[in-house]
Amino acid sequence: MANLPYSQKIEFLIERKFGAGARHADTVFPVSLSTGRGSRQNPELAKNVAEYRTKLKSLSPDELSALADSERRKQTAELTAKAEREERERFFSRPYSNADFDHWSRAAHWTLDEAIALSFGKAPERVNWQIIKPYVHVSAFAFQYQRRRDLAVRALAWKQLFDPVLPGFFLAWAKRTELDVSPELESAVAARGILVADWKTRYDELKGNLDENHNKWMEICERKNARIDELQRQLKELQDSEARSSVGTAGLDTSLSTRERESLLKLVIGMAVGGYGYDSSASRSEQPANITTDLATNGVPLDVDTVRKWLKIAAELLPRNEAE
Repeated sequence: MANLPYSQKIEFLIERKFGAGARHADTVFPVSLSTGRGSRQNPELAKNVAEYRTKLKSLSPDELSALADSERRKQTAELTAKAEREERERFFSRPYSNADFDHWSRAAHWTLDEAIALSFGKAPERVNWQIIKPYVHVSAFAFQYQRRRDLAVRALAWKQLFDPVLPGFFLAWAKRTELDVSPELESAVAARGILVADWKTRYDELKGNLDENHNKWMEICERKNARIDELQRQLKELQDSEARSSVGTAGLDTSLSTRERESLLKLVIGMAVGGYGYDSSASRSEQPANITTDLATNGVPLDVDTVRKWLKIAAELLPRNEAE
């Protein structure tokens, strides 16, 4: 009360000591025209008030402020005690207004108003918004009830809650909204094996699992793709190496054009016939072995069966009379 004017502190202290309205007890009012008497009815009270006022005025400003502050604290404590006493005496604070958690935990759903009452541990059949509403401005419980209902109604509009609502769904919303819910209610619902989760919680859980699995599969795919690229590179190297080292083999089919291949085969059969006396009509010619030996002698090793195969293919290009 340090900011109150000096005179108001005095009047406050007089009312605290003698009761409301006592601060005018020592004031002399004009005689009433209707009664012919003054308005002062209690001379003794007026005397006491006047003496107390004189005493207060004799105090220093600091002393008066300290006394007023002390009385204000006492007044606040008295009002708080009175409010708490009245709150305890109201019907929703009585034991018969407590919820039957065993019954309500078995319910397949709750209405939104039932859920709000249950969240406070109250019996919905006794405590509901219509009954609580008149107490909002005089009861701490009713005020908190109204605030929680306001949040629930707003959540309902955005499909974060439903009416009626599943017990586990409502409790998950309350937990997500950081509302204090009756522990007995939570325990009773959990004991029924009911999943306490709302759509947002389930979505976050599923999305988290999906993201984790997606990241793992992406890592696996990246490793597989890298392995495939490496194997393709190695295969290409092997194919290039084989193409370079397999002159006279099946690689000619891909490394030479049809005309080049035919020219090379003509060259091969021409040298075989002219140089080695190769006879394509012979059932078993010794010339492929001789050719193989000469190739090896000159540092060009080749399998005799390969030589025999390509000589037989090249012989198809000889005139029919010579091939026969």
